[in-house]
Amino acid sequence: MAKDRKISETKTAETSLTEDQVRKWLIENPDFLSENNDLFAANLPEARVSEEGVVNMQSFLLEKLQKETRDLKSLQGDLVAAARGNLHTQSIVHRSILEILEATSFGQFVHILTQDLPDVLEVDVITLCIEDSPIRFPDMTGLQRLKAGSVDRVYWPENKIVMRDDAPTSKAVFGPAKDLVRSDCLIRLDVPALQAGAILGIGSRDKDHFHYDQGTELIEFFASCTESLLRLWIENGAG
Repeated sequence: MAKDRKISETKTAETSLTEDQVRKWLIENPDFLSENNDLFAANLPEARVSEEGVVNMQSFLLEKLQKETRDLKSLQGDLVAAARGNLHTQSIVHRSILEILEATSFGQFVHILTQDLPDVLEVDVITLCIEDSPIRFPDMTGLQRLKAGSVDRVYWPENKIVMRDDAPTSKAVFGPAKDLVRSDCLIRLDVPALQAGAILGIGSRDKDHFHYDQGTELIEFFASCTESLLRLWIENGAG
């Protein structure tokens, strides 16, 4: 730590430091003042107004410098927190994809997707919703049946992902967990082999867990993998 540095290694304790020595040490340790900007506040001169009414601007300039330093430190902290958050999200999405790749049957695929992944993705409920289809699927926990045309009635943005910080109650999507969900993410799945519309529903009990201006790149990647695996299971006789 900078505060642990010895300002003078060449002078004895009894010798007073000169201005030149302090100046030389500060030049040799340029990060000291940025790490100890509270020293500015301790030595900040009061704003003075001369008898002629001229304001001493030194204090204002120092205050401005202090504020800029605080703002930069705050911004740096925000950027570090955002980077860590993105890295964590990337990690749990990759882990989720590896988990659904491990399925050895369609039933296991649905189970992992809807029963195991909520813990991995740190949400409360995930459902696979499929409209009435010529393909008959057995009853499974987490597999929701939708009436034909239900998917088209949702207003989908270009990326086919809807994120709502204050989600309406939806028994059709979340079934018995409908009253738990406060915030949701709906993903339209494009799987022609299904011959029907499909939605992946992700819900959280925390309001604002999802919000409309959230980044969707990782969710889109997860949705693409889910679509591909669902298509493979359908083409291999699932249902």
